[in-house]
This record gives sequence, structure tokens and C-alpha cells, in this order.
Amino acid sequence: MASIRRSLRGDLQAAGLGRRLAESPADMTSWMERHTRLLKTDVFSRVGLLELQGRPCFLKLYLAKSPLQRLGFRCGYGRGVGSFDAAQRLALAGLPVPSPLACLLVEEGMLLLTEAIENSRDLRALWLEQPTAATAGQLMQCAGDTLAALHMAGFAHGDCKWSNLLWNGAQIYLVDLEAVRIVKAVRSQLLPLHTRQLLDLARYAVDAETLGASPGQFGVFMDRYCSGTACRRELVTAGMLPAVEAIRKRHRDKHGKDYPPLV
Repeated sequence: MASIRRSLRGDLQAAGLGRRLAESPADMTSWMERHTRLLKTDVFSRVGLLELQGRPCFLKLYLAKSPLQRLGFRCGYGRGVGSFDAAQRLALAGLPVPSPLACLLVEEGMLLLTEAIENSRDLRALWLEQPTAATAGQLMQCAGDTLAALHMAGFAHGDCKWSNLLWNGAQIYLVDLEAVRIVKAVRSQLLPLHTRQLLDLARYAVDAETLGASPGQFGVFMDRYCSGTACRRELVTAGMLPAVEAIRKRHRDKHGKDYPPLV
């Protein structure tokens, strides 16, 4: 049976979620399988869609990766709390993220509740369906605008793969915010981007390569990003290249395959 230890953030919404969980007692993984539409499952997390108090919500269960991390969870530290706090900071900066609603400590780990972005799908899933040229261009433009806004506000995402960018037909939202960091502005260089921000771009670029984006399509993204950050494209490309090559190597070692380069 799921055991709710305490609310860590968002007490009012946490109480509502707690009542919902109590209606059908089960361990958390089983509860999510029965009462949410599972969107993602891996060794250390589950993500599901549910309706709570008349509104659609995302529910993410974080499972501890080690006894030390389990201890951290019980002391109120962990990925769920970090993601909640990051979402609040980004929202205050006017950046597009699902609103954080609650974070609870449960026996199995941490639960994070956020608003669901209705009628949204991640950029990777959309691209695999081979969007029209017009839609592909719109997605690239909006991704460039969103990452530029994130970086200009002084943040780095930390895991900027395409599955962490949600499109609702009008805007791209940033999700999976556990690795978000505030970064210091670089003032004494021609390229005023932090290493973590260049890593965001590299992660995005390698996903573009593996998903078969064309040079022209990726160019739309880069042009919008550079316009939004007032950075010269050739300097951005040179700055992100070491991280791109490192990520490519990891992919090559894992999958034994190279893709046509975009950077």
C-alpha cells in the first residue's frame, strides 16, 4: 500500500492528491498503472496523466537510485523537489513550463504533480511522424525562440533532448526540469553563453541529427536562437562543437551508428 509520508511543496494540492490516492490504496507503481494513462516508464520513474479536481495533471513518480538517494528523499532533497522549485523559478521569469502543483514524499520515493499541457506532444514524437515542411519550420522556429529565452533569462536546462520539449500547437513548453541550473553570465567573451547552455544546444543538435532533420531545418532553429540571443552563429557553432562531438561519441558507442552531421 502507498504510504504518504508528508507534503514537501504545495500543501493544498498535495492534500487533494493524497485523498485521491487513499480512494484506491495500492503501492504507487500499481496505483499509477491503474489510475493514470502512463506516458513514460523507466527503471527509476513513472509519468502518468490523470484528472484531479477537474483539471488534467501530470504525475511523476521518482524512485530512489540508491540507499543514499532514498535517505535524501526522506530529508526533503531530491529530483521531485528540484523540479518543482525549478518550474517556479522559470515561471516567474516568464518562461513556458507546466505549473508545479505539489510534491509529496511517499514510501517508494517522491511524487511531483504539475499541470498538464492539453493537446501537447513532445517534439521527438511529432518529428517521427514526418511533419509537413511548414510544420517542421514552425517547430524549429519555436524551439529556437524558447531556448533563446531560457538562456537569456540566465538558465540552462541540463537535458535538452527533443522529448523534453512539448508542443501544443502554439508554443513549446520545457519539461523534465530536474537538471535546470541558474548560470552566471559570461561577460568577457565574444560568445556570452555558459558551458551548460552550450551543452543544451549540443544535446538539441545531436537529437536533430539522429532524427534526420535537414541542414535547412536545423538552420531555421539556429537562426532563431542566434537572433534571440544576439549571438553570431559561427561562434555558437564553434562553442557547442566539443559537446556535440562528446555526445555523438556516446551515441556511437551505444548504438554503433553515425548520422549525417548538422554542426
